[in-house]
Amino acid sequence: EAKVSEDDEMEKLYKSLEQASLSPLGDRRPSTKKELRKSFVKRCKNPSINEKLHKIRTLNSTLKCKEHDLAMINQLLDDPKLTARKYREWKVMNTLLIQDIYQQHRAATSALESMPQ
Repeated sequence: EAKVSEDDEMEKLYKSLEQASLSPLGDRRPSTKKELRKSFVKRCKNPSINEKLHKIRTLNSTLKCKEHDLAMINQLLDDPKLTARKYREWKVMNTLLIQDIYQQHRAATSALESMPQ
């Protein structure tokens, strides 16, 4: 129980930092889309290249997040001592990931259903 409450405190701290637009180290984080773009897109004179660079960096960032999510799922599934209780606890701790998986599944299912046969 002490570990669960400790995790909850860390999660609260992380969310508070996120709301204040701060990194875990206290550095200011960009909070608006414009600030975010400005923070990691190197500008050149060609706006088309800027857009492409932005898209590549966004996709790389998304890929890293998805790889992390997959690693978390694999770690859970590779646990030889996995029990229903452990799974339920993991599911509660990773609610956002579970919701994302369900949303993607629903979108893929509806896309398949809307395709002509």
